[in-house]
Amino acid sequence: MGKDRGFGSGVALASDVIATNCHVIKDAAKIQVVHRGKEYLAAIRHSDWDRDVCTLVASGINAPAVVTGTTNRLKVGARVYAIGAPKGLELTLSEGIISSLRPVDGGQYLQITAPISPGSSGGGLFDEEGRFIGLPAFYLAEGQQLNFAVPLEWISELPKCHKETVKAAETTAIEWYIIAVALADKKSWAGLLTHSLGWTEAQPKDANAWYYLGLAYWESGQTSEAIKAIDTLQELLRINPEHAYAWFRLGLAYSQSGQKTKVMEIYKRLKTLDPATADKFFNKVVLP
Repeated sequence: MGKDRGFGSGVALASDVIATNCHVIKDAAKIQVVHRGKEYLAAIRHSDWDRDVCTLVASGINAPAVVTGTTNRLKVGARVYAIGAPKGLELTLSEGIISSLRPVDGGQYLQITAPISPGSSGGGLFDEEGRFIGLPAFYLAEGQQLNFAVPLEWISELPKCHKETVKAAETTAIEWYIIAVALADKKSWAGLLTHSLGWTEAQPKDANAWYYLGLAYWESGQTSEAIKAIDTLQELLRINPEHAYAWFRLGLAYSQSGQKTKVMEIYKRLKTLDPATADKFFNKVVLP
């Protein structure tokens, strides 16, 4: 007889379509969705393991669909509500605020103060008007309120990001990212250096990985190694000069090293390439 290996939460997008985090169903031999006390067999519809976003089909579930919102107009301090099944307790509501909007390639992670516990992953994050805006994904149990959600816009992009066969990474991009954020916040530069070296090896095309590696080297006094990490960011841009987020991270690296002329050059480039990313860049740096 089979044994349960794990559980998580999900959000109904349509009567038989459920959104959740991919890590909730990782290595599952069978997926079951529970709704109003009944169990329904489910199958993966679309998946993007890099972003940790999946949709499932659960025939016959007939669940009411959520009302969707947007993360594009969210601001730090906005009140949010997380609904999920932490530790199996269904429809548990917690509230908090957006404590940070952290830009990443193709969107932004939502850092929230609403508590997240095991089983909350894949549930719904809602704004003050009850509109669905994201999936709570990961938290760090270190008392720092480092709780993160992925934006709902990534769900709408699933059909074009879906791959029929994919091996789920042992550590996802968001896991690498939030650990780096926590180490940087604590100014644990040796820890960040070790972490970022593993990250760049596992995900060599991730601009965040090279940025945090450069930061760790810079703060550790290893200037030449920091420059090499920045050079790798530049190489990513030579391969794809329209990679707005790589420009964003390169600009932050230049800002930290006091190269204001290059910071202004990158800001002007971003204004043409991606105005929204340029605005986020403007709020992060001091322009000459």
